[in-house]
Amino acid sequence: MLNEKNLLNYFWAEAVATAVYIMNRTPTTVVHGMTPEEKFTGKKLVVSHLRVFGCIAYVHVLDEKRSKLDPKVEKCIFIGYSLEQKGYRCFNPSTRKLQVSRDVVFDEMVSWYPPLKIAKDGEARNGDVPSNVEQESQLISGPQKSSINGSSSTPWKGRLRSSNIVDGSLKHHLEILM
Repeated sequence: MLNEKNLLNYFWAEAVATAVYIMNRTPTTVVHGMTPEEKFTGKKLVVSHLRVFGCIAYVHVLDEKRSKLDPKVEKCIFIGYSLEQKGYRCFNPSTRKLQVSRDVVFDEMVSWYPPLKIAKDGEARNGDVPSNVEQESQLISGPQKSSINGSSSTPWKGRLRSSNIVDGSLKHHLEILM
């Protein structure tokens, strides 16, 4: 589940809790085609609330917690289901806060972190840093100015990056791949 949405390893506890939550709501042969939750409670379960772990969740911000010009939603990562109350657990990486809300809109096809590009053995030449190391450092600390080979990366603008290719070594690598 973590690898599917390129989440960092510190979400492993939430991934395990979500996997157990889902397993308790899927039919098994041990209880003859019923779910463990259905066998325990005696009620037929509704699974329409299940969502893709690690997807983007837009959590509504209450009117009392925002001013007139503040955004009405926060962009978060869906990390599971609350066991104490009815709602979804969402983590905001920008503020590093966890919140539980029922008023959430999901974008299940998109993840917060971009896919990792793993460099093959022949691609890292002449002391270049493999792209997977550079990508992993951006996932943890965000985009930064890079001093490797004199290149500099522009800061992210939301989910979009600048498409300008200024570095000659990058052009060289693209020519090799083509």
